[in-house]
Amino acid sequence: MTGVYWKMVAENVAKGLGPKTISRLGLSGRVLARTGVVVGAGFMAYELFKSYKDNIENEPAYQEMTVLQQELEKWGSAISCIGRQPYEDKKYGSLEEGGAINALYPKKLSADDASKPPDPSEAAELIERAVGYIEKTENVFEDKEFKDKRSDLVDRLEKLRQEIEKRKKYGSIQKKLGQIAADIKPIESAYSARIYDCSREIQKNQGSNAAWAAVSMVTLGFVKKPKD
Repeated sequence: MTGVYWKMVAENVAKGLGPKTISRLGLSGRVLARTGVVVGAGFMAYELFKSYKDNIENEPAYQEMTVLQQELEKWGSAISCIGRQPYEDKKYGSLEEGGAINALYPKKLSADDASKPPDPSEAAELIERAVGYIEKTENVFEDKEFKDKRSDLVDRLEKLRQEIEKRKKYGSIQKKLGQIAADIKPIESAYSARIYDCSREIQKNQGSNAAWAAVSMVTLGFVKKPKD
């Protein structure tokens, strides 16, 4: 049932945030200005951003997008810490891939039989990071169940982190981690899709390269200007 709940959250995200939610989260020009500083896209780009800030920050779609982007980063980072690739019953993991699921696989180091054992310490640390990101997520729809469901998600991850210390075989833990990642991936996808919708609304209303420079600053380049 947990997965069903998070799919419902994703559906709400896809429908968009209302003015009440944006107001409650205290979005303001200060957020937009801070975003420009943090991104650090260069003095010229930042000056361009400032010159259009007053105009763009009044766009409801832009205000919504800044909230969405912050939440997207939290959920996306949590998924990356858990593992983006689903669990498979295989002998070796990837040397390039990240995430706790992959950390619990042995790694083949060369063409011969040399291998690296699973790294339970790394996996436990990554799960702890995922918990930290999830705990920072906002109840943007003022859902009564959100805090309880989020706590349940955190508890599931914490139990798996503790279980790692007691096991020498990790297949069941990896499978459960994969299910948690699968449960919350729809939220990430919904945030990405809604951000894109907002960006198109901004383009329709602003229709300028400067507007898109500002959009890019908030989304860290995630949203690209469509080709004419």
